[in-house]
Amino acid sequence: MFPLLAERLIQDAIEAGEFEDLPGAGKPIPGAGTHDDPLWWARAYMERLRAQEAWKTKEAPQGLE
Repeated sequence: MFPLLAERLIQDAIEAGEFEDLPGAGKPIPGAGTHDDPLWWARAYMERLRAQEAWKTKEAPQGLE
């Protein structure tokens, strides 16, 4: 029952155009499929957090090693 409801809500949103003009639409997910690192998404998340912290403190962000 829930999967059918979720699918219907997603379909309604698509028809209403709620997924148009999203950031990154039509582009590949950065880092996905480029290597066999199962934690690529966690590393990308940590990089974004570091960039946010650097912006708050006005420091230059450092890359992950």
